[in-house]
Amino acid sequence: MDKKLLLVVFPVVFTANIFLLDFNTTIIAIPSISDEFDLSLRLASWIILSASIIMTAFLMPIGRIADLISRKLFYIIALIISLSGIISASYASDVYILILCKTISAVGTTGTSIMMFVIVTATFPKKYQGMGLSIITTSVALGMMITPFIGGVLLDNYGWRFAFRLIGFLGIFTVLMALLFVPKMEKPEIDRNSMDIIGMIYFILIMTLFVFIINDPLSFGFFSIIHILQIIIFLVLVMFFYKHENNHPKPILDFNNYKKPAYFWGSISRMFGFVGFSVLMFINPIFLQKVIGLSETSVGTTLFYSGTGTVIASAISGRLSDKFGHKIFTVTGMLFSAFANLSLSFIANDFDLTIFTIIMFINGFGIGMWMAPNMSAVLSSVTKDQYGSVSAYLNLIRNIGTTFGQSLAATIIIIFLASGSISIQLSDINSDSSEEILSLFINGWRTTLIISSIIVFISVFASYKTK
Repeated sequence: MDKKLLLVVFPVVFTANIFLLDFNTTIIAIPSISDEFDLSLRLASWIILSASIIMTAFLMPIGRIADLISRKLFYIIALIISLSGIISASYASDVYILILCKTISAVGTTGTSIMMFVIVTATFPKKYQGMGLSIITTSVALGMMITPFIGGVLLDNYGWRFAFRLIGFLGIFTVLMALLFVPKMEKPEIDRNSMDIIGMIYFILIMTLFVFIINDPLSFGFFSIIHILQIIIFLVLVMFFYKHENNHPKPILDFNNYKKPAYFWGSISRMFGFVGFSVLMFINPIFLQKVIGLSETSVGTTLFYSGTGTVIASAISGRLSDKFGHKIFTVTGMLFSAFANLSLSFIANDFDLTIFTIIMFINGFGIGMWMAPNMSAVLSSVTKDQYGSVSAYLNLIRNIGTTFGQSLAATIIIIFLASGSISIQLSDINSDSSEEILSLFINGWRTTLIISSIIVFISVFASYKTK
């Protein structure tokens, strides 16, 4: 194998881990940022959700746009946009500027996430593509394990502003590596007239509105005119989008694939599985810091063990599912995850960090056992010429599940905090808060975990139905 091919992988691997570090650092930093800006949980959640909106709404449209220009140029531009957003976020004077910067960063990250696998498949000879993709997926799995710990250490010792700046400036080396090592790639022949521009616009509007519907009903009320109007507009847009896509020769979303059981049930399993996973990833760092009083380093260490479980299980299930079939791994993996979510809800009042860490490891193990076989099950249901678009679709489903999970967690906690006798901001909560405040948060946290475990059981059922 030509050593130059391995050099191509370096910027791709570095890119993936830079953005994993940014994501995990941001999650762990939410309590610190909330304290600095005196934020409500609703407003604090938008630091994460702003990126989720972009990555959900623009994933597939950006994927199509990437095919219209030089792939190397697109990759580098996306990198620069993302890094600019991260560095700018470190200088934010208020939360609204911070959210704007994170949104800008997400635009670039969406582009780079698409291009990572494209670079390998476009530059590696066919006989080495599996090796190249394996290097990337393994490095991402290791990044999921290590970056929460690194993020926690940076936050604990230097603060969130320094952490963002360091991540951004480290990313500059990625740009240099991309310029040096990523070769110019052939641009595919695309009939611009066949581009589904109207479908892209529909899709962006639908996904954006979806996030607002699930995330912000409390601002107006569940049954307010504004919220009901949002739902009506959403349903009308979905109807028009469905009609348009069925009549377009090159749709961005092929609804005919849903007629295939593996595709349909695999999609359901994927969405609800990531709902449960994102609930834990969003709410547990806040719980551990605000209620238990752990340091950011300790939180990062706890998430490290969860990532370790994911890495171990991914290495096992990825190979064995080809031999024994995907169902045993997807069903078992989601059962582990559902058990973990439910188990955590019982330890709030008698908290033990060792037990908590073990349960998080079990959850990570379950996610790792389920993730690759679930993707394989869906991809096996379509033709090879659809692999690219369906891979983007699977990322979309993951983002929808993640966004819904984060919104669900924030909404439930807010409902419980609002039920108290005093108005409570996230910055008002700490381990020394009154028993009433801590009890409200703990009850909200417990309820969120119970609901998320029920949602994960839906993923178990869908995994079982996936053929």
